[in-house]
Amino acid sequence: MHSIRNKERGRKKLMLKLPALRDQLRRLSNDTINELFESYELATSALDRFSSNSEANSKLIAEYEQLCSDIEAEVEGLFA
Repeated sequence: MHSIRNKERGRKKLMLKLPALRDQLRRLSNDTINELFESYELATSALDRFSSNSEANSKLIAEYEQLCSDIEAEVEGLFA
C-alpha cells in the first residue's frame, strides 16, 4: 500500500518538477519508471525532513539534493 502511494506521490512531484514531460509521466507505467517514482518520493521526503531540521548535516542535505537531481536526470533520459 505504501509503495503505491509513494509511487503516485513521486509521479506527481516529478510532473511538477519536469513539466515538459508531464503528459508522458502521467501515462507511462512500467517497473523501471515506477521504481524511479517511488525512489523520488522517498528521496524528496527525506530531503524535506533534513532541510527543515536546523541541526541537519549540510553534507547529508547535499547528498540528497544530488540524489534527487540524479533521479530527475534518469527520468529525463528515459524520454530522450
